[in-house]
Amino acid sequence: MKKIKAVSLMSGGLDSTLATRLVLDQGIEIQGLYLSSPFGCHENVTKVATHLQIPLKIVDKGEAYIELIRNPKYGYGKNMNPCIDCRIYMFVLAHKVMEEVGADFIVTGEVLGQRPMSQRKNAMEIIDRDSEMESLILRPLSAQNLPPTRPELEGWVDRERLLSISGRSRVEQMKWAEALQLKEYAAPAGGCLLTDENFSVRLSEFFKTHPDPTMAEIRLLRYGRHFHLTDGTRLIVGRNQEENLALREASSDEVSAGRMAFFQPAFPAPVAVLWGTPTALRQEESGKWITQYAKKGLQQKDWIEVVCGEERSQIGFYVDTKMAMNELPMMENPCG
Repeated sequence: MKKIKAVSLMSGGLDSTLATRLVLDQGIEIQGLYLSSPFGCHENVTKVATHLQIPLKIVDKGEAYIELIRNPKYGYGKNMNPCIDCRIYMFVLAHKVMEEVGADFIVTGEVLGQRPMSQRKNAMEIIDRDSEMESLILRPLSAQNLPPTRPELEGWVDRERLLSISGRSRVEQMKWAEALQLKEYAAPAGGCLLTDENFSVRLSEFFKTHPDPTMAEIRLLRYGRHFHLTDGTRLIVGRNQEENLALREASSDEVSAGRMAFFQPAFPAPVAVLWGTPTALRQEESGKWITQYAKKGLQQKDWIEVVCGEERSQIGFYVDTKMAMNELPMMENPCG
């Protein structure tokens, strides 16, 4: 007899962790799946998969996802979050993985009524229909509040052992997590950056001036202080050591290709990433922004290394004048 297998969409958070565990406990083989994008957090998802002792596959949502964000069929939520279109897109990708690994259905941690846009009954029906996954998407946390799916009707899973949670409170999930001794999951906070008001302003402004953005450019939007130079070029300045490292990593391919420039001060100050090539004027302005956040007074011997493609140069700065602040809206980092 063929062993039943499912693909579980995982975020590293409480809901998807609990949903996966409930299905695992019914003897179903699980393939974990994390769909990566510049707007989500996945620091904990690998730990969760290890804790649950299941394999994890990480798939990038790809460039097509950017176009979806720009022109969603079902519109946005409160900010730039096209939740219905996003869920459809995710289930289409999950369906492909389901076929690749020979799985029978998909598991998701969605809770009826938890999200105002995509987790209503009629929205779930649209999502299931448009992703061509009707009856193959199991929502274990709210299953008893929803029509039976094929996994339940076929007896692959016992509907009576699934839950009937609804609403925005996570009290019930926390109780079940404690009962099942689930430890490795992210705190129920933060989440998708597209729901963040300030990030949405930043992204909307960026789309207006960049008709064909790359995934690397989008990814950089989540970090640092953003400034416009006098010619409109964007400069990103790190806010702390963690962001300095993230900016270096996220920009490395673009810098190597000569499409961006990386500024590394040789004194205590943040790093910066410049869109485009570092002309003399851009270097001068970028250096002034960087020195605004230096941790000590600058000396004439201080310098900044600039890397763009194969080119490396050093520029000296001794700045004692303040520039007018022209920073785009700040935001909190939901990943910590």
